[in-house]
Amino acid sequence: MKKNDVILIGVVLILSLLSFVAINWYQNKSSDDMQVIIRHEGQEIKVFPFNENTDEVFVFVDEDADETNTIIIKDGIVTVEEANCRDQICVKTQSISKNGEIIVCLPHQLTVEIYAKSGEFELDGVAE
Repeated sequence: MKKNDVILIGVVLILSLLSFVAINWYQNKSSDDMQVIIRHEGQEIKVFPFNENTDEVFVFVDEDADETNTIIIKDGIVTVEEANCRDQICVKTQSISKNGEIIVCLPHQLTVEIYAKSGEFELDGVAE
């Protein structure tokens, strides 16, 4: 390897590390301005404040369609604990805890999202 190759590799590693730190800092903003938004068929049905001290259990029930989801917000994480949908993907989805993360139950058309009120998402080159 030549000297310039080593310098180039070092610069790329430093930029990668700085990018990783910046992304994690942005996603882990103060949880005081964060909230959990639960939507059904695109309509907001419930909003909870989200921080390390939030301890909530929300049971979504749509009696007309016989749909039930149990959502737990505790210790800084959000989980769909139980659902009566056929595929159970929402229950198998990993718990969420950062701004912008989402759990979706497609059969019930239900979404559970963590959202920072003061944070705006930046579009990347693909989304523009």
